[in-house]
Amino acid sequence: MSSVRALIAIDSFKNSMTSIQANQIVADQLKAQGISADQIAIADGGEGTVAAFLANQAGGELVSVATVDIAQRPITASYGYFAEQRLAVIEVAAASGIQFVTDQLTPSQTNTYGTGLLIKDAIQRGAKQIVIGLGGSGTVDGGAGILRALGYRFFDADDHELMMVGADLGNVARVETAQVLPALTAVQFVNASDVTNPLTGEQGAAAIFGPQKGLPKADIEAYDVAMQHFMQVSTGQVSDHLGDGAAGGIGFALRQFLGAQVQSGFKLVAKLSGLAERIQAVDWVISGEGQVDDQSFMGKVPIQISELAQAADKPCYLLVGNQQGANQAFAEHGVTAVLPIVDHVSTLDEAMTQGPANLAKMADRLARIVTAASRH
Repeated sequence: MSSVRALIAIDSFKNSMTSIQANQIVADQLKAQGISADQIAIADGGEGTVAAFLANQAGGELVSVATVDIAQRPITASYGYFAEQRLAVIEVAAASGIQFVTDQLTPSQTNTYGTGLLIKDAIQRGAKQIVIGLGGSGTVDGGAGILRALGYRFFDADDHELMMVGADLGNVARVETAQVLPALTAVQFVNASDVTNPLTGEQGAAAIFGPQKGLPKADIEAYDVAMQHFMQVSTGQVSDHLGDGAAGGIGFALRQFLGAQVQSGFKLVAKLSGLAERIQAVDWVISGEGQVDDQSFMGKVPIQISELAQAADKPCYLLVGNQQGANQAFAEHGVTAVLPIVDHVSTLDEAMTQGPANLAKMADRLARIVTAASRH
């Protein structure tokens, strides 16, 4: 039996495996070769953030709540709650995610009210700190729906109350705060996000994130003007604060109205799980995700992990669905080898369906190589 010990911290393979599932598949193959493994569920503020918190920290529960989706249709969504710390972890994607977007549903017709109901439930449960994972959103409402759920009221020039879907942003004439939840002042909010886009402008929420959420390109300029109007009326200023454009402008609402701090989603999870310290305690590291490419060097999870491994002088292998980019570029960031798991010709759908089996085969190969090397 080998005394080699590994750390597994794989990001999700989208539409194929969660971080937790991928970690376990690899751990099983390593165990079969006598290699013990430590597992860390990983996320960056998007889908899987709640699961990562619950997996990496004891004392949490998954709370299910009746809420609404981006078009106000009734749904049930969940968030993580740690009673002892009075900490809630909420993913915007749970109630306001891009999975609810359809060809007929554009940002003009949607908002984040459902996420606001999750926040309200967490506060009523006793939360004093709320981490909001901003990844995977399907709206561009400047976070107005969330604010409305928490008691902020928005009126047009004729004193009609607005629902605060995207189409209402340009019509806001005044904001009323008399019904805002009093408990909000005692809650510390943290935006878990790595997005640095401002709310408006060429790099703003409408221009950069609008099209993927169904905003027609011809409408971007007018939508951006409406968003700027909303910002100016609701705060009395126009700001290009970095990160305000995250999740279609939720970053703006949480920072400006709720005093949220912005933290890297990955770094939050890494700190919570003691990732750097646990890398020090093992012989080698395994990470990976669905695809790595030149964009990965701009802060993607597997590269942040390989850089931690490099700092600790530990080998790091990336198990991935697809690799683009030169091996040398990855090596400079601490990657010992990138190992694509697809070993035969297949379609993208087949690759995703066969992802778990392909990952298991590659993990078995890697375990055999490392085991053999450790004997010499």
